[in-house]
Amino acid sequence: MARSQDGITAPFSDPVYLKAAVLDPAFSLLWVEPHVLVNRDIKAEVAQQVKELILQDAAETEQPVLLGDEEDLGEGEGLFGAYRKRQKKDVGTSPALQLSHYLDIADGESALLFWALNMKTLPSLYRVAIRVLAVPASSAPVERVFSHGGVILRPHRAQMSDRLLANLIFCKCNAA
Repeated sequence: MARSQDGITAPFSDPVYLKAAVLDPAFSLLWVEPHVLVNRDIKAEVAQQVKELILQDAAETEQPVLLGDEEDLGEGEGLFGAYRKRQKKDVGTSPALQLSHYLDIADGESALLFWALNMKTLPSLYRVAIRVLAVPASSAPVERVFSHGGVILRPHRAQMSDRLLANLIFCKCNAA
């Protein structure tokens, strides 16, 4: 995250916001399109950096797939060592190909609907999208919790235990 001279973190400087914008099919890379008044080279560089961030995340979340027909003849693995299966990565499509395909088909529909329909065809990007799109874009929910805490913990209730305060805030915030 980018910090200013005062040591304050700039809002939305975390790369998760950039990844979330790209992985939301309503935005994709539209925010870097020609109508934005910035030099073409800068647009291309920003788009490339965001793609690299997503591909790094996809590589980190890559899950190996068990293949049933291959066996590991691991010596010294115990009595059933020969029955352990090797783990191999899914070689269906690479995250780079998935990202390219995603950018071609992202057409502005709802993120929930899009990822529900494309979770099988874009598995690496789906895992990244689930992680990234779950991050709230604002701090309003946290501020609401602190507000409830301020209402509950008044001076005449200063002797309240931490556990009781946490339970009361939980009940207040989760009440229907």
